[in-house]
Amino acid sequence: MSHAVVNTYAYGYGISCGVLPADNAAVRDVEDALESTERSSEDFALGFARWALGMALVHRESPAERERGLAVLGQVRDMCLEGRFYQFSLAAVDVYTARERARRGDRDGAIPQMRAAIDDLFHAEYHLYAILATGFLVQTLLDRCARGDVQEAEAAIGRLAARGDEGLVIREVWLLRLRALLAGAHGDDASYRHYRDRYRAKATSLGFEGHIAWAEAMP
Repeated sequence: MSHAVVNTYAYGYGISCGVLPADNAAVRDVEDALESTERSSEDFALGFARWALGMALVHRESPAERERGLAVLGQVRDMCLEGRFYQFSLAAVDVYTARERARRGDRDGAIPQMRAAIDDLFHAEYHLYAILATGFLVQTLLDRCARGDVQEAEAAIGRLAARGDEGLVIREVWLLRLRALLAGAHGDDASYRHYRDRYRAKATSLGFEGHIAWAEAMP
């Protein structure tokens, strides 16, 4: 149980929040944890180990690895539905499923699924994944850029900013990223550069390797 929980916090949360990269060493560690946990009959330990591996894999570049990650998260989802793991994990799994749909081009199908999952996450006060889910929704809306999408993205950012999570550094980093993306969608070059540079500086000062890479990829 300890092995599984430590891997979940170090890699499952660390990678999904943009603190750590989903590199080969991380995947090896979580796969080793899952292998050892599968020899136990403890459902919660198994759920944690699967969660960590799923989160690592859905952040990989390879479509095949992301597909495997979704399959592993699907196992976690089944455990939730069977009462063998935490119910609040359902919405977080649905968010990542929707994000992958969007990455494959089905933004119209992914966006309603993201909206519903975000409402569930905010209602359950599962703030960490509500932050990440808002980021995915905003990115997907701005990528689609249909009528009303930019306004909805702005409202989603406002909802996240209005949460009483002052001092939560993950939220601060994501808000800088999202405000840069929104400014770019509005064609406001000065605001875009302002928020992009603040985002890069914040990520670098914190040593958040995932965000550093994402920030450097912004034009």
